[in-house]
Amino acid sequence: MQVECPSCAKEINIPDNKIPRDQAFSLTCPGCKTKMRVDQHLKPPASDPAGSLDAASLVVDEEFEDDEAIEIYDEHDQIALILDRQNDDLWTVALTDLEYKLQRAKSPEHAVHKMRFNEYHVVVFHEKYGDSSLETSPLYEYIKDMPMHARRKTFIAMVGDKFKTLDNIEALAYSVNLVINQKDIDQLETILKKSIGDNDTFYKVYRETMTALGKL
Repeated sequence: MQVECPSCAKEINIPDNKIPRDQAFSLTCPGCKTKMRVDQHLKPPASDPAGSLDAASLVVDEEFEDDEAIEIYDEHDQIALILDRQNDDLWTVALTDLEYKLQRAKSPEHAVHKMRFNEYHVVVFHEKYGDSSLETSPLYEYIKDMPMHARRKTFIAMVGDKFKTLDNIEALAYSVNLVINQKDIDQLETILKKSIGDNDTFYKVYRETMTALGKL
């Protein structure tokens, strides 16, 4: 793919194998260092021999202009978004041991921004992330309203002081896959392995059943 920087008009060539399929992604111009977002839904028709995106097809991300460009991952990499500053070290150890690549956000609004443009396999957050309650959190509102086709692909865990760890009914009530009480956080890796394993098994059976019924 070839894109043109909206600031300095520099032509930037991006190898096709580095472009995430059907996703918007961030890019830093090697010339003027402008950070831009490439939306592949705006790419030119296949008949365009140049296959290039000009400045009109790019969105310069002003609100998060200091954000690092999205890293291009290998096809089989599993990506996790950590949104729990209080327990960040424990999440880092547990998710790294489970071979996830890690990302973070600066705020609930930034987290929503990242989730809109990226597909995460795991999202973990504290109920008070960003010093807001669940009732006022834009992150939680976004999670509750995620379209089902995207939600099925994302395992979401929430930490708080009032939850009963591994209570599936409570997790369902909060529209997440896993709830963890803060007092059990020292058992995080064991809890995470069990819950993600159970979730993977459930959706494996679900996909096989839907495929057999001709619905997938």
